[in-house]
This record gives sequence, structure tokens and C-alpha cells, in this order.
Amino acid sequence: MNIIISLGLILSLLAFNGISIANPLSKLATKKQSSSKNQPFKPAAYTKQPTLKSGAKQYNAQAKEAIIYDTESGTVIYQKNTDEQTSIASTAKLFTALVIMQSHKPNEVVTVGNLPTLGAEDQKIGLVEGEEITVGELLKALLIYSANDAANALAIYDSGSIEKFADKMNNQAKTWGLNNSKFVEPSGLNAGDISSASDLAKIASILSTNETFKKITSTASTQISNLSGKTYNLTTTNKILGQAGVVGIKTGFTLEAGQCLVTAAERNGHRIITVVLDSPDRFQESKNMIEYAFNNYIWQ
Repeated sequence: MNIIISLGLILSLLAFNGISIANPLSKLATKKQSSSKNQPFKPAAYTKQPTLKSGAKQYNAQAKEAIIYDTESGTVIYQKNTDEQTSIASTAKLFTALVIMQSHKPNEVVTVGNLPTLGAEDQKIGLVEGEEITVGELLKALLIYSANDAANALAIYDSGSIEKFADKMNNQAKTWGLNNSKFVEPSGLNAGDISSASDLAKIASILSTNETFKKITSTASTQISNLSGKTYNLTTTNKILGQAGVVGIKTGFTLEAGQCLVTAAERNGHRIITVVLDSPDRFQESKNMIEYAFNNYIWQ
């Protein structure tokens, strides 16, 4: 099984100024594409395929949904219930980031609007109405710290309301061929934000070719500031970042969705994406999947 991403998705990513997008999926690289400032997308070479070693054991995931995906060849190494719709918690913020990045530049200034009230337990940095902060800084808060107020601020800045932004997410999901995804808000707090392991792998594989996205999601801790100099300290929610070759990408947890995690891991020049949804132990299971892939497959 190969994950195929629509050309519309790739073309939609070109608007985020100054960021080079490279497509890792061979089936899209049917002809050589010219490079220019107006088209930073460059198809990556389709080279070695992951092949299961002789005598290797099969992997059995405990998560409700799971996938291991090789970004270079477009090969699914392992899959379990990958097209079942389910709540995805804050991994929905990957879709929010993608919509924002296709429409806005990092240096655009956001005047924070009237944000929805969040619960005391909800992840947030404490944005207040009227403060000014750039899109780039909000993306860091969104992807490193999983700040729900950052998600809402970006959504309102882009579309004027949470509802209109959700409509935009859904329209884009259809354009991109993400048939298992539907959203009601940008943060993933609502159980109505649903997707699947296969759709998340599609989005993660595209986003992980984006150098700015990779830099943000590989950051363990940093500090951001608004235009008046107020600072916010961010610490990643990804507890296995830097372990087992993990270089990103996004966590998620709600009572309805359970423990969710999308990771990117790199070893010996190979990059894989793993997704677990409703896992009993998302961090350990993701590490197990990474070890399984790199210990039981050879690229040839």
C-alpha cells in the first residue's frame, strides 16, 4: 500500500514564503520539475525501498490505529485500521498549521482577537485580546507547546471565526484527498475533530519536508515574544524527542481520543513517520515501532 498525496496539496503549500517543499513520494515525481523562486517544490529522488529482513517477526500494535511509513519511497511498512475515522486530539494542529502555512507568511503580524474561553486544564500560553504577535511565533506555540489559544488566534486571524476556519480546513481536506478527516475547530479539543492514521501520515510526510516546520517540531524548548516584548517559554510536549532517532512531530491527548502521537524518526539517512491513535502508551509504543522498522527492514 502506498500513500498518494494529491497534486493540489503540494501546490497549496507553495504560498508559505521562503520555505522549500520537497515531495518524498515517488508516484508524484512523474516528470522533472523546474525550480524557481515561484515554485520551490522539488521532487525528491525515489530510491531505495524498505524490505523486510528474512526471518523477521511481524509487529503487532496495541493502539487502535497505527502506521509506519517510509517517506522516501512512499511505502507503508506497517498498518493497523489506518482508514478508520476517530478523534485525533491535538494532532489536528498539524492540519491547522498546514492551512495557515499555505496562506500566510511567518512575519505577518496577528492582532489577537476575542478568543474562546479555555478550561483551566487546557494547554495554553495565555494570549490576550489585542496583543500583537507574528504568525511564525504562533506556529511555534502551536507545534512545540500545543497551545490551544495559539490555534484559535491563528484561525480567527485567517478566517474571522473558528467556524469559518473549520470550514476552510474541511474544504482543503477534500481538495487534498483526505477522505477520513473532518474538523469543527483548529485545536483538536473537540471530539468532532476526526481523522485517521493514514490521513495523518499524509500530512506529516508533506510537512516534514518543510525545513521551517522541521526546525520548529524538533525544538525541545525555546522562548517566543510578542511585538511589545512580552515573552512566553515553550517546552515540547513530545517526551521522546531526541530519543530513538525521533526528530518531531506532534502529540495529542483527550479523554475521547486517548493517547495520540505522530513522530518522524531518522537513522542512516532514512526517514520514517509513525502514527499511533488511542494507544495505551503512545511514547513507548512509538519507540517500539521505530525500533521495529529500523531493526527489521533494510533499504535496498
